Amino acid sequence: MGKVSRKVVSESLWKFVSTIITKAGALIFVVLLARFLRPEGFGVYNLAMAIVLTFTLLTDLGVNRTLLRYFSFSLGKKDKSKAVAYARYLFKIKFLIVTVFSILFLVLAYPLSFWVFKKPELFWPLIILSIYLVVLSFEMFFEYFFYAIKKIKFLTIKEVFLQALRISFALLVFAFLMGYNRILGIFVAVLFAHLFTSIFLFVLLKKHVSFIFEKSESKINKKKLFSFLKYLAVGGISAMFFVYVDIIMLGIFLPSTYVGYYSAAVALVGALIFLIPASNVLLPVFTQLKKGQLKNSFDKVFKYVCLLSIPVIFGALAVGRYFIRVFYGYEYLPSLIPLYFLVFLVFSEVLTGTLISLFSAREKPQYFVKYLLIFSALNVILNYFLIKFFINFSFELAMVGAAIATLTTRYSYMIALGIISVKKLNINYKLTHFVKPLIASILMFLAIFYINYTIKDMTLLLGLGEILLGVFVYFILMFLMKGFRKEDFQMIKDAIKNL
Repeated sequence: MGKVSRKVVSESLWKFVSTIITKAGALIFVVLLARFLRPEGFGVYNLAMAIVLTFTLLTDLGVNRTLLRYFSFSLGKKDKSKAVAYARYLFKIKFLIVTVFSILFLVLAYPLSFWVFKKPELFWPLIILSIYLVVLSFEMFFEYFFYAIKKIKFLTIKEVFLQALRISFALLVFAFLMGYNRILGIFVAVLFAHLFTSIFLFVLLKKHVSFIFEKSESKINKKKLFSFLKYLAVGGISAMFFVYVDIIMLGIFLPSTYVGYYSAAVALVGALIFLIPASNVLLPVFTQLKKGQLKNSFDKVFKYVCLLSIPVIFGALAVGRYFIRVFYGYEYLPSLIPLYFLVFLVFSEVLTGTLISLFSAREKPQYFVKYLLIFSALNVILNYFLIKFFINFSFELAMVGAAIATLTTRYSYMIALGIISVKKLNINYKLTHFVKPLIASILMFLAIFYINYTIKDMTLLLGLGEILLGVFVYFILMFLMKGFRKEDFQMIKDAIKNL
């Protein structure tokens, strides 16, 4: 087993633990919000968060990923002084960008609420979120230092802290506030949870990455850095029209209740996507690989992505109805309609994130940025026309229109990056890595579907047993098809030893 493979899996396991905590906590938090705020209030919350998170992409403009690339590269060369120089310079850029866009967000709160979305109830949440924008931007910046030094376990600790605060504060809000005050209270709770977490993360940074606070006399190649950063900045602007445009457009055309339904489906899919960590873990590893090692390492990563993401999709298709019923309640069953489409994003998002890490590590961001521009424009156009078309039939079909638009553009982007990676980086994709998990997943789906057909009264205990049975069936089939071998078990075993 190669050192690189063990390193990737070891860090991925820490990232897996971190994301389990993140998504478990986030899911508990989302379920609390969905049940206490009801679909309309939940829609207001998610629309406001989609707006501020869109601005968060602007406060990044590629700075975080540039830090990850050059900081980890300098450390790989054993040059801490230059790593510090990069960190300090990028922090100054970050501070300037965050200041500008947080003020802009504050100014735009009124016109966005009253003129664009025609939802006055958005105004005060957006005012609160203008402060949240500052806090979250720096929290994310601090996180990237730990990705760069490949100490994901500290981010796991941070996630435990954050999720505990968010859930605790939310429970206090629901215990003492009612009506619209509950919605405002939740935004204040989220703000303070992230504020305390940022302070906690800063303390961890001073303790475990203390050298970044030392002075550095090293000179950095600013021209080269900006050459890399400019493409990511363009990509950040493009991502505004790529990531949250579906929720934002639904917020413009549909009542908040339907934004709540759609957001419930998005939250479930997001939880599934983040169970398969890749991009932030892989960028420092890819950066320090020699060209000859890249092809073999990516082959293992592609196998890993297919092995985990494809069964997750088919499992969600089989038990999605029960997920929504258990987590959100019968009131949210309309969320099932977009969920059946959006769940296919699990594969595309994980593979796309991996490919972006690959291009970033090789200082070729222009490739993924160029296509991001194209497909971001397509995403806006498709969302607008499909929502407008389907809204003539029903609000439920308008959600389907947004889901189809999102799915089409994300898969088109993934395929474009896959083609360019073959041409420019000489990466190969073994079809068997995809086909074997697909066959096993379809058979697993049929087994679960048969159980669902025969058992009419599904309970939580039976549902959990059904999921475990599905996992067992899938891995047995993969083992029989030699899609999962002894060396894969050994790689995971070795990685656990290195945790």
